Amino acid sequence: MSRGGKSVCALLAFLLFLPLTAALVIRADPDPARFVDPFIGTTNGGHVFAGSTLPYAGVKAVADCASGEDQGGFVSDGTPIRGISPLHDDGTGGGASMGQFKVLPIVCSGELTTCVTSEASRVVPRVEGSATGSPGYFSIGLENGYTAEVTTTNHAAIHRFTVNSSIEDPVLLFDLTNDLGHSFQGNGNLDIVRMANEQQGQKITRLTGSGEWIPSFGIGTYNVYFCMDVPSVANFAIYENGNITVGATSLSSSGNANDQLGALLQMPNDTSSFVARIGVSWMSTGKACSYAESEIPSITSTGFDTTQTNARATWNDLLTSIQVDATGVSTEFQTLFWSSLYRSFISPMNLTGDNPLWPDSSEPYYDSYYCIWDSFRVVHPLWTIVQPQAQAEVIRAVIDVYRHTGWLPDCRMSLDMGFTQGGSNADNLLSDSFSKGITDGINWQDGYAAVLKDATVESTLWGVQGRGGITSRAKYGYIPIGDSTDPMSTGSTVGRSASRLLEYAYNDFGIALIAQGLGDSQGYHSYINKSMESLNIWNPDVESDGFSGFIQPRFANGSFKNVDPRFCSPVLGHTSCYLNPQGGEFYEASSWQYSFYFPHNMKFIIDTYMGGAATFLDRLDTLFEHGYSDIGDEPGFMPTFLYNYGGRPDKTVDRVLTTLESNFNTSTNGLPGNDDSGAMGSYVVWASLGLFPVAGQNTYLLSTPLFPSITFNNPVTGTKATIIAHNWDGARSNKYVQSAKLNGQAYTKNWINHDIFSKGGTLELTLGRSPSTWGTQPGDLPPSIVSGGF
Repeated sequence: MSRGGKSVCALLAFLLFLPLTAALVIRADPDPARFVDPFIGTTNGGHVFAGSTLPYAGVKAVADCASGEDQGGFVSDGTPIRGISPLHDDGTGGGASMGQFKVLPIVCSGELTTCVTSEASRVVPRVEGSATGSPGYFSIGLENGYTAEVTTTNHAAIHRFTVNSSIEDPVLLFDLTNDLGHSFQGNGNLDIVRMANEQQGQKITRLTGSGEWIPSFGIGTYNVYFCMDVPSVANFAIYENGNITVGATSLSSSGNANDQLGALLQMPNDTSSFVARIGVSWMSTGKACSYAESEIPSITSTGFDTTQTNARATWNDLLTSIQVDATGVSTEFQTLFWSSLYRSFISPMNLTGDNPLWPDSSEPYYDSYYCIWDSFRVVHPLWTIVQPQAQAEVIRAVIDVYRHTGWLPDCRMSLDMGFTQGGSNADNLLSDSFSKGITDGINWQDGYAAVLKDATVESTLWGVQGRGGITSRAKYGYIPIGDSTDPMSTGSTVGRSASRLLEYAYNDFGIALIAQGLGDSQGYHSYINKSMESLNIWNPDVESDGFSGFIQPRFANGSFKNVDPRFCSPVLGHTSCYLNPQGGEFYEASSWQYSFYFPHNMKFIIDTYMGGAATFLDRLDTLFEHGYSDIGDEPGFMPTFLYNYGGRPDKTVDRVLTTLESNFNTSTNGLPGNDDSGAMGSYVVWASLGLFPVAGQNTYLLSTPLFPSITFNNPVTGTKATIIAHNWDGARSNKYVQSAKLNGQAYTKNWINHDIFSKGGTLELTLGRSPSTWGTQPGDLPPSIVSGGF
């Protein structure tokens, strides 16, 4: 979900102008993590999570800022720090998510009873410029004399605090109640015990407890549990709404959302550094303690270093699934690429074995789909080629959500249902993996039943699950404005009738592909026909910028409501099309942009509705040159590659390069919108690879790779896919494909399918300075229904 401002900073030094060496051998970097900058996109609405985590881990630890842009916790805006917490989401819009169980080293003026405990009063200024980070590590200096570091495992974090010599009796404050969204619902508890740590021969002070909060973009409430161990504590206290009780060992809240509850842990007065370990569970404090003890057995500075080393190694194992020859590529661009790849695997989080909702299930459980509307287009297709085993688990997990709730999720976070932004896009998530042969452990018959239910049974809560407008669509062939049959009762605005129909239609195409693969011929033909119903809201009489015909919302009586096709674009009403009462009939993009959304039948639309290829190409140029395209929201991704459907892959190259240079860079405001659980990062990765996945089907559009050669190592099959760009040069003088070979045979299509990744193979692209005829003929174009491509 995107609500952030748009970056205007250009990536000035995009590639170094260095000659390419003759060798085409991949120079594998064993430590690509060294290029990752976690702070890219932490201002200007990017909301990037900048702290320590592992790939799709449950724990994401970082300092939380007293900032209005704290959705990811840390913001590079100089605002003071409220504490360091282990639970976050990445790149979200809307309300700030999670942020429970903050710890903050503080300075008290004597006894523990003098400590300041209210959240509003205990923010600590940061030492400007002190924040540093890398995969699996975060550190920041505080002006009160401490340096705070944190590193993580899948379910636990270990903190290390260095103490200025001027501080006597260092104190660590533990905040039970204040999440980032201040959504505490009461029902919190905290217990303190002194105990021996048999593994280390230490005396530790253990804090356990839990609380209840509400999700940031959904309905319901959730509970989460913690277990924190701190060695060598000299004294402790509990605070409750300003009252500090030294030596108290428990507290509880039975429902007061305004409670300020927590604990104070005082260290000996000669302490120069100390550590704290915290485990988190969504099921119980016992499980939180078990996670902490098993994943970080040593609560020492050495244990911290070991955890950090292991975290970095885990990230390098994932990142090296893609190996690039970086000869001639600038350090800045390598930083952009690897940082973007890194962010693509932060969310959703793997809570397998820690799911209280259906604990007896043997299936994986992933949470923090925030939201599939954002991630199905580029994030999960990237998982499919880099981490196919994890993608198979995600598919199994969402099917299991269907088994237990009756519906596939679209948005889901903190164990709760989140608000649906558009279509039932888990359908696309399933069809994408199905069409690419992802099968490991997946019951595809159950998957097919799930997508069929999305398409045929109208949910009374379609704002958080399933679809709306099914009854009216069956009657009219479209969803009318203000649909009177809509049963939704979540309190969200109905609206979005035009963009939802387009998305439902493409969801239906995905269902058709699954039906075809499972041998359901009748289902295939039925859903192929339904996938073209979005043309029922194509109004040929609407004109804009000299072009005729645009998607327009329609009333039940058949008349159109003529909406300016520019509305919801960056030039007109850009912030008017979200989940709000005035959101209208398009969501986060304009009719200008949505009128290109026919990924399954582009040839038919181009030839029959857009006046042929030449007019289509002019129309695409106008979309970009007049500022109607919004790359800061996910519907803006695919249009940059659509020129391939018009037989002009050279124009795709130009548009993609311009888009990257104008909108993405390595600064803290280097993203054009919310990172959206890695969606912005994934777009950069695909553009850098010279590929774009047409999500939901087995099609990748080709552009020009921004490395001289790239190899993908499939961790499941052990096969390798290699892309080689002959004549590649860092100056981008040779940027247009002149000819291609696939596995040694001449290849003229401007797209490829997934076989190169699942079976292995080599794609060789010969580049030159001028556009060529490669990929321009009718038989070279990407698949469409009308051309029999599926």
